[in-house]
Amino acid sequence: HGVPKISVPSRDALKKEAGMAGKTVISTFGLLGPGKGLEYGVIAMAKVAAKHPEACYMILGQTHPTIKKESGEVYRQKLESLIRKYKIEDNVLFVNRYLSKEEIVRYLVMSDLYLTPYLNMDQAVSGTLAYASGYGRVIISTPYSYAREMLSGHRGILVKKKDAKSIAKAICYILDNPKEKTKMEALTTAVGEENFWENVAKRYRQLFQDSLMEMSRGENK
Repeated sequence: HGVPKISVPSRDALKKEAGMAGKTVISTFGLLGPGKGLEYGVIAMAKVAAKHPEACYMILGQTHPTIKKESGEVYRQKLESLIRKYKIEDNVLFVNRYLSKEEIVRYLVMSDLYLTPYLNMDQAVSGTLAYASGYGRVIISTPYSYAREMLSGHRGILVKKKDAKSIAKAICYILDNPKEKTKMEALTTAVGEENFWENVAKRYRQLFQDSLMEMSRGENK
Protein backbone atom coordinates (compact mmCIF):
# COMPACT_ATOMS: atom_id res chain seq x y z
CA HIS A 1 0.00 0.00 0.00
CA GLY A 2 1.67 3.22 -1.16
CA VAL A 3 2.07 6.37 0.92
CA PRO A 4 2.42 9.95 -0.38
CA LYS A 5 5.55 11.79 0.69
CA ILE A 6 4.52 15.22 1.96
CA SER A 7 6.78 17.65 3.82
CA VAL A 8 5.24 19.17 6.95
CA PRO A 9 6.63 20.92 10.07
CA SER A 10 8.01 19.00 13.05
CA ARG A 11 5.86 17.26 15.67
CA ASP A 12 6.44 19.98 18.26
CA ALA A 13 5.67 22.75 15.76
CA LEU A 14 2.44 21.06 14.66
CA LYS A 15 1.34 20.50 18.26
CA LYS A 16 1.93 24.16 19.05
CA GLU A 17 0.02 25.21 15.93
CA ALA A 18 -2.93 22.98 16.91
CA GLY A 19 -2.99 24.12 20.55
CA MET A 20 -1.74 20.69 21.68
CA ALA A 21 1.66 21.70 23.10
CA GLY A 22 2.51 19.55 26.10
CA LYS A 23 0.02 16.86 25.05
CA THR A 24 0.77 13.26 24.20
CA VAL A 25 -1.23 12.61 21.04
CA ILE A 26 -2.65 9.21 20.12
CA SER A 27 -4.54 9.11 16.85
CA THR A 28 -6.70 6.98 14.58
CA PHE A 29 -7.88 8.18 11.18
CA GLY A 30 -10.28 6.89 8.56
CA LEU A 31 -13.99 6.52 7.90
CA LEU A 32 -15.81 5.60 11.11
CA GLY A 33 -17.84 2.44 11.51
CA PRO A 34 -18.44 -0.38 14.03
CA GLY A 35 -15.71 -2.60 12.56
CA LYS A 36 -13.04 -0.13 13.63
CA GLY A 37 -13.27 -1.11 17.31
CA LEU A 38 -12.75 2.48 18.42
CA GLU A 39 -14.91 1.98 21.50
CA TYR A 40 -12.10 -0.11 22.97
CA GLY A 41 -9.65 2.71 22.34
CA VAL A 42 -11.99 5.16 24.06
CA ILE A 43 -12.45 2.91 27.10
CA ALA A 44 -8.68 2.38 27.23
CA MET A 45 -8.21 6.15 27.47
CA ALA A 46 -10.04 6.18 30.80
CA LYS A 47 -7.24 4.03 32.23
CA VAL A 48 -4.49 5.91 30.38
CA ALA A 49 -5.75 9.35 31.45
CA ALA A 50 -5.70 8.33 35.11
CA LYS A 51 -1.93 7.87 34.83
CA HIS A 52 -1.18 10.28 31.98
CA PRO A 53 -3.69 13.16 32.09
CA GLU A 54 -1.79 14.87 29.27
CA ALA A 55 -2.70 12.05 26.84
CA CYS A 56 -5.25 12.85 24.15
CA TYR A 57 -6.83 10.39 21.71
CA MET A 58 -7.78 12.05 18.41
CA ILE A 59 -10.38 10.23 16.30
CA LEU A 60 -9.96 11.67 12.83
CA GLY A 61 -12.52 11.37 10.05
CA GLN A 62 -16.20 11.30 9.23
CA THR A 63 -18.61 8.37 9.47
CA HIS A 64 -18.52 6.04 6.46
CA PRO A 65 -21.14 7.35 3.97
CA THR A 66 -22.85 3.95 3.61
CA ILE A 67 -23.11 3.51 7.37
CA LYS A 68 -24.33 7.07 7.79
CA LYS A 69 -27.01 6.47 5.17
CA GLU A 70 -28.18 3.27 6.86
CA SER A 71 -27.95 4.17 10.55
CA GLY A 72 -26.95 7.83 10.79
CA GLU A 73 -24.42 8.74 13.49
CA VAL A 74 -25.35 5.93 15.89
CA TYR A 75 -21.75 4.67 16.14
CA ARG A 76 -20.26 8.11 16.78
CA GLN A 77 -22.97 8.77 19.37
CA LYS A 78 -22.03 5.50 21.07
CA LEU A 79 -18.43 6.70 21.30
CA GLU A 80 -19.54 10.09 22.62
CA SER A 81 -21.65 8.34 25.26
CA LEU A 82 -18.62 6.36 26.42
CA ILE A 83 -16.56 9.54 26.64
CA ARG A 84 -19.18 11.12 28.91
CA LYS A 85 -19.54 7.93 30.95
CA TYR A 86 -15.82 7.80 31.75
CA LYS A 87 -15.51 11.59 32.08
CA ILE A 88 -12.67 11.84 29.55
CA GLU A 89 -13.97 14.76 27.50
CA ASP A 90 -10.51 16.38 27.73
CA ASN A 91 -8.76 13.19 26.62
CA VAL A 92 -10.71 12.20 23.50
CA LEU A 93 -11.31 14.58 20.60
CA PHE A 94 -13.14 14.15 17.28
CA VAL A 95 -12.25 15.76 13.98
CA ASN A 96 -15.53 14.98 12.24
CA ARG A 97 -14.82 15.62 8.57
CA TYR A 98 -13.16 14.16 5.50
CA LEU A 99 -9.42 14.87 5.57
CA SER A 100 -7.12 15.68 2.68
CA LYS A 101 -3.87 13.71 2.32
CA GLU A 102 -1.87 16.67 3.63
CA GLU A 103 -4.14 17.00 6.67
CA ILE A 104 -3.77 13.29 7.39
CA VAL A 105 0.01 13.56 7.25
CA ARG A 106 0.02 16.62 9.50
CA TYR A 107 -2.04 14.80 12.13
CA LEU A 108 0.16 11.71 11.86
CA VAL A 109 3.39 13.66 12.27
CA MET A 110 1.83 15.43 15.26
CA SER A 111 1.00 12.05 16.85
CA ASP A 112 3.15 10.20 19.35
CA LEU A 113 1.25 6.94 18.91
CA TYR A 114 -1.07 5.53 16.28
CA LEU A 115 -3.85 3.09 17.18
CA THR A 116 -5.73 0.60 14.99
CA PRO A 117 -8.03 -1.47 17.25
CA TYR A 118 -9.75 -3.11 14.26
CA LEU A 119 -11.98 -6.13 14.73
CA ASN A 120 -11.47 -8.01 11.43
CA MET A 121 -8.46 -10.26 11.97
CA ASP A 122 -8.36 -11.27 8.29
CA GLN A 123 -7.66 -7.72 7.09
CA ALA A 124 -4.87 -8.09 4.54
CA VAL A 125 -4.06 -4.40 4.12
CA SER A 126 -4.66 -1.13 5.95
CA GLY A 127 -4.04 2.21 4.30
CA THR A 128 -4.10 3.98 7.65
CA LEU A 129 -1.47 1.68 9.14
CA ALA A 130 0.67 2.05 6.02
CA TYR A 131 0.50 5.85 6.33
CA ALA A 132 1.39 5.70 10.04
CA SER A 133 4.38 3.44 9.39
CA GLY A 134 5.51 5.62 6.49
CA TYR A 135 5.81 8.54 8.88
CA GLY A 136 7.50 6.50 11.60
CA ARG A 137 4.82 6.49 14.26
CA VAL A 138 4.78 3.91 17.05
CA ILE A 139 1.76 1.75 16.20
CA ILE A 140 -0.45 -0.16 18.61
CA SER A 141 -2.80 -2.55 16.87
CA THR A 142 -4.97 -5.61 17.14
CA PRO A 143 -3.30 -8.59 15.40
CA TYR A 144 -4.99 -8.55 12.00
CA SER A 145 -2.94 -9.97 9.12
CA TYR A 146 -1.38 -6.74 7.84
CA ALA A 147 -0.56 -5.51 11.35
CA ARG A 148 1.21 -8.76 12.25
CA GLU A 149 3.42 -8.35 9.19
CA MET A 150 4.13 -4.62 9.57
CA LEU A 151 4.72 -4.63 13.32
CA SER A 152 7.03 -7.65 13.44
CA GLY A 153 10.61 -7.04 14.49
CA HIS A 154 9.68 -4.80 17.45
CA ARG A 155 8.14 -2.14 15.18
CA GLY A 156 5.05 -1.74 17.34
CA ILE A 157 2.83 -3.53 19.84
CA LEU A 158 0.06 -6.02 19.10
CA VAL A 159 -2.86 -6.03 21.55
CA LYS A 160 -5.81 -8.33 22.11
CA LYS A 161 -8.98 -7.91 20.08
CA LYS A 162 -11.87 -6.21 21.93
CA ASP A 163 -9.64 -5.63 24.96
CA ALA A 164 -9.43 -2.06 26.29
CA LYS A 165 -7.19 -3.19 29.15
CA SER A 166 -4.64 -4.58 26.69
CA ILE A 167 -4.69 -1.33 24.70
CA ALA A 168 -4.26 0.81 27.82
CA LYS A 169 -1.36 -1.34 29.00
CA ALA A 170 0.43 -0.94 25.65
CA ILE A 171 -0.11 2.84 25.54
CA CYS A 172 1.15 3.29 29.10
CA TYR A 173 4.18 1.11 28.39
CA ILE A 174 5.23 3.39 25.54
CA LEU A 175 4.54 6.58 27.50
CA ASP A 176 6.48 5.25 30.49
CA ASN A 177 9.46 4.20 28.33
CA PRO A 178 10.52 7.07 26.05
CA LYS A 179 13.68 5.25 24.97
CA GLU A 180 11.58 2.36 23.69
CA LYS A 181 9.37 4.84 21.86
CA THR A 182 12.39 6.37 20.11
CA LYS A 183 13.72 2.92 19.21
CA MET A 184 10.38 1.79 17.78
CA GLU A 185 10.01 4.97 15.75
CA ALA A 186 13.40 4.37 14.13
CA LEU A 187 12.58 0.73 13.31
CA THR A 188 9.17 1.66 11.90
CA THR A 189 10.61 4.49 9.82
CA ALA A 190 13.20 2.18 8.24
CA VAL A 191 10.49 -0.14 6.92
CA GLY A 192 7.68 2.36 6.50
CA GLU A 193 9.64 4.64 4.18
CA GLU A 194 9.68 1.80 1.65
CA ASN A 195 5.96 2.49 1.20
CA PHE A 196 6.49 6.02 -0.12
CA TRP A 197 5.28 6.02 -3.73
CA GLU A 198 8.65 7.15 -5.11
CA ASN A 199 10.34 4.15 -3.47
CA VAL A 200 7.63 1.78 -4.71
CA ALA A 201 8.20 3.17 -8.21
CA LYS A 202 11.95 2.56 -7.96
CA ARG A 203 11.35 -1.09 -7.05
CA TYR A 204 8.97 -1.54 -9.99
CA ARG A 205 11.51 0.06 -12.32
CA GLN A 206 14.21 -2.30 -11.07
CA LEU A 207 11.88 -5.26 -11.51
CA PHE A 208 11.13 -4.28 -15.11
CA GLN A 209 14.83 -3.74 -15.88
CA ASP A 210 15.79 -7.10 -14.39
CA SER A 211 12.99 -8.85 -16.30
CA LEU A 212 14.02 -7.25 -19.61
CA MET A 213 17.66 -8.23 -19.06
CA GLU A 214 16.61 -11.80 -18.29
CA MET A 215 14.48 -11.92 -21.46
CA SER A 216 17.37 -10.52 -23.52
CA ARG A 217 19.76 -13.15 -22.19
CA GLY A 218 17.26 -15.86 -23.05
CA GLU A 219 16.89 -14.62 -26.64
CA ASN A 220 20.67 -14.53 -27.15
CA LYS A 221 21.21 -18.12 -26.13
